[in-house]
Amino acid sequence: MRRSTDRILTTHPGRLPNPDSQDEVVEARNSGDQRRLDELIKTGIAATVDKQKQLGIDIMSDGEFWKFRDHKYYASRASGIETRPVKPGEAPTILIHQDERRTPEFKAFWEIYDRVGNTPLPGQEILGLGLQRLRSAITGPLAPLPADAIKHEIDVVKAGIAAAGARVQDFFFPVLGPGWLGHFVWNEYYKTDEEYAYAMAAFFKNDYKAVADAGFTLQIDDPGLCDSWKMMDPPMSIEQYRKRVSLRIEATNWALEGIPEESVRYHTCWGSWHTPHTTDIPLEHVIDIMLKVNASAYSIEAADVRHELDWKLWDGPHKLPEGKVFIPGVIAHKTTTIEPPELVAERIMRYAKLMGRENIIAGVDCGVGGRCYPDIGWAKLKALVDGAALASKQLWER
Repeated sequence: MRRSTDRILTTHPGRLPNPDSQDEVVEARNSGDQRRLDELIKTGIAATVDKQKQLGIDIMSDGEFWKFRDHKYYASRASGIETRPVKPGEAPTILIHQDERRTPEFKAFWEIYDRVGNTPLPGQEILGLGLQRLRSAITGPLAPLPADAIKHEIDVVKAGIAAAGARVQDFFFPVLGPGWLGHFVWNEYYKTDEEYAYAMAAFFKNDYKAVADAGFTLQIDDPGLCDSWKMMDPPMSIEQYRKRVSLRIEATNWALEGIPEESVRYHTCWGSWHTPHTTDIPLEHVIDIMLKVNASAYSIEAADVRHELDWKLWDGPHKLPEGKVFIPGVIAHKTTTIEPPELVAERIMRYAKLMGRENIIAGVDCGVGGRCYPDIGWAKLKALVDGAALASKQLWER
């Protein structure tokens, strides 16, 4: 894990705006043309890496535009997961249980949101959650398959990085966490929540090891730590919820066994949807659980207006553990407003004063791909770099 030894480094959670060839990527995947798909992914990654290098991002990703989380993805990793049409009275995902959807105050908002999503495009409507027709569930013993799929993906990603003249050492590779899988894959087989959680962790275990062995920094993507709080049906108490997410962090650490902490970073947030977020769980209820992840760095949403004051928790009962790195989001992904570099620098300085400048890497609340219009997303990353440069002058050049 790199540190900010002479200036504030920059990074982001992974998802970036799609390359111009995205429609071709989707078409090649749907048609099963693996050779063409690999080539499109390689060239798309190279273009995405070039863009990050031009902006000055220090710790980059491949952009994740090529990742599709559907029945084909599940089938490439494990047996035991079935995808079928939704039956009457069933929910396709736990997202349908978002508490705000049941609030009369926002009824009209959700009706619009389910048609247009985060980034509406002219003449195009998205498929609202209430209209989804497929449901994925574990219906038998979940048995991980050999790591062939992830190893092939890693080879293609490495080829794209090499084509851009970059080094694997400057990249992190996001892989989902068990808490995320539970958003979209139901349990219709295991008798206990513990069995279910560890089955989901087993789903990712091969991927975690392959990514770390390939020389990448492995990022565990786990919005479920925070965002699933108000998706529980029936609702849970804070203590019940803490027990639930603690179990999933224990399962995550089990899946990370044998991987050095310095090869792992952890990301969580309150979800990428541009909604009121009035029911977000306060960070104070899960901050200690987050710090139990066997990772060397923690990336968390911190610029969104509902969480910008969370920095105060680190000035009180909670401290960043010795030797760890903190990656606060200093750019928000839920607004089209471009942050001025001076504000970005101010946010960075808050954390640098609390945790030490060498322990801070400037990040983004969540991925900007699909959550911002593409030109807005890239402009926000430019503001991130410019703000980090201003903060660096204050922290190192006095």
